[in-house]
Amino acid sequence: MVKAFSLKLRARAAPHRNGRHELAWMHGRVSILLLEDFVGAAFGAVFFAVTSEIWEIAKHLHAVNILAIFTISMIMGFSLVYLSRRRKAVSIQLEHAASLRAVEIYAISFLTSLLFVFVFNTAATMDLMLKQTVVIALPAVVSAATADLLFF
Repeated sequence: MVKAFSLKLRARAAPHRNGRHELAWMHGRVSILLLEDFVGAAFGAVFFAVTSEIWEIAKHLHAVNILAIFTISMIMGFSLVYLSRRRKAVSIQLEHAASLRAVEIYAISFLTSLLFVFVFNTAATMDLMLKQTVVIALPAVVSAATADLLFF
């Protein structure tokens, strides 16, 4: 009981990690965590952005498939962030913070994937560009969330 209480106090007393504010973008500040997310997402996305199999898979996807891939990406991102936070500290607001962090990781991963699709010019239409971005964002989210797990 005493140990759990001290963990709660420590979690409330330390809102940031070594000067790197989590969710600082909500207050209009850029954090080094965004750069860490970008590097993790880029590592996961770059290998898939240049493969023709991904281009072919994305070409044949329907809206339901895109929605399913988006949902899987969000669940995987949330799960990795939640489980990494749960082992470090006990907090009442853990699920809320993990949800916001998962949205942040997905947004960075999506933009990174879109950047690679745009730079490599792999899509001829805007529809195909969006489909490829969503497909490539799945491994990018896993990679970015893993980077978050390592740096947290």
